[in-house]
Amino acid sequence: MLIAFGTFYLYMMRILFYFMLAALLFACQPKEETKNNETATENATEINNTAVETPISEADSALTALNKKIRAEINNKDLYLDRADYYLENQNPKEAMQDINRAFRIDTTYLPTLLKQADFLTKSGKLQLSQNILDKADYLYPENSTIQVAYSQLYLVARNNTKSINYADLAIKYDMYNAVAYYLKGFNFLEQGDTTTAISSYQTAVEQDPDYFEAYLELGLVYSAKHDPLAIEYFNNALEIKPNERRVLYSKGMFEQEHEMFNEAMQTYTVAIKIHPDFREAHYNLGYIHLFYLQLYRQSQQHFTDAIAVDPRYKEAHYNRGYAFEMLGDINNAAKDYRKALEIDPSYEYAAKGLSRLNN
Repeated sequence: MLIAFGTFYLYMMRILFYFMLAALLFACQPKEETKNNETATENATEINNTAVETPISEADSALTALNKKIRAEINNKDLYLDRADYYLENQNPKEAMQDINRAFRIDTTYLPTLLKQADFLTKSGKLQLSQNILDKADYLYPENSTIQVAYSQLYLVARNNTKSINYADLAIKYDMYNAVAYYLKGFNFLEQGDTTTAISSYQTAVEQDPDYFEAYLELGLVYSAKHDPLAIEYFNNALEIKPNERRVLYSKGMFEQEHEMFNEAMQTYTVAIKIHPDFREAHYNLGYIHLFYLQLYRQSQQHFTDAIAVDPRYKEAHYNRGYAFEMLGDINNAAKDYRKALEIDPSYEYAAKGLSRLNN
């Protein structure tokens, strides 16, 4: 039997956005699929979006330039906020918070600083502290659309869709062209199961901001879940804005793969690997297409080997490479891969069944 990972849950991909410290990030998870026979269990793997904190070096030219500007204008609060954004983009939240606090000490009423503080706290799960800051901002700057958007984001994280929509509507009342407010309404409607209204809201968001990457990605995911070929169009729109974005390349490749557009899927995964050589899921899915759909067992082995090179503990890749060996009659190497998969996860049922098949 084969092992492959199936369509990821859209909800998990979306909700993680609010807990990442870079603006509007998504993650995704797989969903297992089973077939009537025992030749396959899952269709493709999830993207591992776990952020790894890496040290920021003064050698980085962007950081060096910001540090130089700050030394020249030590009381320029905007420069500290710019450097906070840099740290957030490079997964260094501790340094980012320190710079946000520095900006706050310079001016405790500066709206961009208050919004940055609230956003940081919301995405860190400290919702009450975030609301306290937004209440202060709302008192100082009444009828401000951006503040209402921040409230909407906070209540979305708090899983209160009604309040989140109400604040988004208030933001639109103050600024009818606020693309983020429409986007947040779409997100809330989708959580409530109202796909039609969600699509309308996302489309309005991109009408207000034609470069709204996340809205195009969401539209692609929604249409993908509906098995509608329009998904490809929206993924392509997103790629025009961010050509190297792993999430979009993966999502597009998965749609093509699951709808038997194998040549297109292989092309998408190949492009993804050229940009991101460590993209283990793309290596794996190329292997799966060659193994399961094309029955090109030797070619599939190389792709699984590439996935294992990225992640030696990738048990599914070990298993499927073993299955390819089994199909070629190479029992010894098949057994080695099944045993390796069991070494990684002793409870891995498919590898145990693989060894049982060989023994029988």
